[in-house]
Amino acid sequence: MSKSPFVRRALWCGTLAVTLLIVDGVPAQIPGPSEPENLQPVMACRVRTGQAKSAYQLLGTVTPSRTTTIGYSLPGRLRTLHAKRGDRLAAGDAVADLQTDVIQIELAAAKAELRLVQQQLAELESGSRQEDIAEAKARMEAAGAIARRSASQLERLSKLVRSKAASVEELDVATAEANSSQQLLQAATIAHARLVAGPRVEQVAQAQARVDLQREQVRLLEDRLNKHTLIAPFDGYVTAEYTEAGAWITAGDPVVDLIELDTVRVEVAVPAAQVVSLRPGQTIHVEFDARPGELLLGQLERIVPAADTRARTFPVLVRIKNRIDNGIPMLMSGMVVRMDLPIGPEVELTFVPTDAIVLDGQQQSVFVVDADRAAASTAEQPKQAAVVRKVPVKLGVAQGDWISVRGDLPADAIVVTRGNERLAAGQSVEVTVSDG
Repeated sequence: MSKSPFVRRALWCGTLAVTLLIVDGVPAQIPGPSEPENLQPVMACRVRTGQAKSAYQLLGTVTPSRTTTIGYSLPGRLRTLHAKRGDRLAAGDAVADLQTDVIQIELAAAKAELRLVQQQLAELESGSRQEDIAEAKARMEAAGAIARRSASQLERLSKLVRSKAASVEELDVATAEANSSQQLLQAATIAHARLVAGPRVEQVAQAQARVDLQREQVRLLEDRLNKHTLIAPFDGYVTAEYTEAGAWITAGDPVVDLIELDTVRVEVAVPAAQVVSLRPGQTIHVEFDARPGELLLGQLERIVPAADTRARTFPVLVRIKNRIDNGIPMLMSGMVVRMDLPIGPEVELTFVPTDAIVLDGQQQSVFVVDADRAAASTAEQPKQAAVVRKVPVKLGVAQGDWISVRGDLPADAIVVTRGNERLAAGQSVEVTVSDG
């Protein structure tokens, strides 16, 4: 922990091991180094005293860290309302469902269309079948044979016309048949070459585009289907219901209100003369009348720089980690708590680590180690008898991991900071003293 701004005294720290046997409530003589030892080890630290700002207690109101109204972005008939007022929801839990019969049919049709265009793309990417190429080649060769026969017949008729053995009309017919056969051969050759080359790149790209378009259509319908189920965006509690199962929902209609209480904000109005002493990040001690034995620490989150024009106070927001027991938050929205703000006049205060505070029902206390015997330990004789006693305290302002206390604590007191949850008054322990 970083050093606090107040003046410290009694910063001596070291290591101490102490042994004490209790028999029928009476301390026995301290065993020697060779005797068996069965001590409970604990960590301890000397208290710190010095001048610091005293607590100025103000009332604050608990508010949720997040509040939202959850509604649908599309219309439909509400099939089920899962969340009821007061329910605790986890992020991702279903709040409500719309009927999905129509969208399910549309989605099935879109998926079938996607499979069709995917097969068309696969057909183009596979290229021409060998059977089709062979058929085209046969047609090309047949057209070539017909073209050769027509050309041969045209040549014979040309000789006959020159010898006056055939008419010009017969020559014209033979010429037309030869030209037609040649064109058919050319067409068959082109068809064969096209099959051998396979589909054009542009055709494959068009088929791929149709697949991509249909895939996005399926994603659009799946997104619409998912939106038929309303999901909780964060952990929280339902505070209001606006509809019931069977009701028709239009886009934008609210369904429930949800608040987050795992972490809460406490808003407190601080007078202008005192608010200037506060800084974001400060640790704030919070008291809750319904749980007087609890140790609640928050962090000053922000100071709103706009005063209430009537009261001339500034809103200060403190964030507190809430405690959830069996789904029920300790701090609920609208509760009033008392906050010890470090904005009072400077006084002499005693500080202990927050780990030293023992919560016992309706009060807080600390375990104090016998300071005289602790100070007498040496390297040659590190273990000395020491007994802990329980001292009730009242809490005040906090400074990081330390908190001011009021109680029967001397200025050089050593308090147990670790292992104190298992201690009892008058118990003997083995102590390691540190600076906290």
